[in-house]
Amino acid sequence: MQAKVNTLCLAKRKPKWLALRFIEFTSTESVFYSPANNLKGSSALIVIYKNGLTTKTMQYIASQSIHPATVFLNQNEITKRHCNIRWFNQTSEIKRCGHGTLAAANFLIGYLGYCPKVFTSMSNERFAIRVKKQRAQLLLKSIEPKKSELAAGELKSVFSSAIKTAYSTGDKNGYTVVLFNEEVEKDDLKNLHVDFKALSKLHKNAVITLSIKNKDKKNAIARFRYFAPQFGVNEDRATGSAVSVIAPLLFRLHGLNKAALIQQSNNGALLNYEFNNAQVVIY
Repeated sequence: MQAKVNTLCLAKRKPKWLALRFIEFTSTESVFYSPANNLKGSSALIVIYKNGLTTKTMQYIASQSIHPATVFLNQNEITKRHCNIRWFNQTSEIKRCGHGTLAAANFLIGYLGYCPKVFTSMSNERFAIRVKKQRAQLLLKSIEPKKSELAAGELKSVFSSAIKTAYSTGDKNGYTVVLFNEEVEKDDLKNLHVDFKALSKLHKNAVITLSIKNKDKKNAIARFRYFAPQFGVNEDRATGSAVSVIAPLLFRLHGLNKAALIQQSNNGALLNYEFNNAQVVIY
């Protein structure tokens, strides 16, 4: 079934940028939602453009969007096996965006009946896609974080609860995963207070707070939140790319190769994944 292209339905009034000669069409797509669990997931604005759209114009279009991510795809590439992809939030270009990539893939499946096998970011990272029952699944290389006392020390003043341990990736603008003491593990993460101003000044990485509610291997459930004020996002609604770090850590700590991940943002999100041979499949 062909997806509806929302070129004229993005707002009550048609945005001025839609008149740009470079824009072919636009649409919106949501991912990681679960009506049964009252989880709204997250959305992306998909912009299909012709040659000639500049980075400055992309950022302007994203700044006018109400969606957490605006995804840009070249019309000449969307029917090919490989396709370049760019993502922006309202203030800056995004280095990695799992939810935006899945949203773009699902939109193209609905609109064209096809999507590229691989999306390539500006940093040449490959985001592979496989299709199962007409829905996209995102394949990412796992990123192994290392235990980091420095990260725990830096973040001591950021959170309202005491940090038990922290793990960080070695890359600049990477990820830090924070685990808390048992009283937070028994509760959820919704009541956690975060000093966003302190976080943006103190730490170079996006921060994932993680708790395990059910460690049963058949029906494992983990909860997390994602904070990156230093990149223009105090808290993300739904964060697919973070699973590339969460999955290997849950395997190392609890022997889990799959789990249901509930992101406890205001909207809430449900992410499922499978971890195998240094690859994470997210859906």
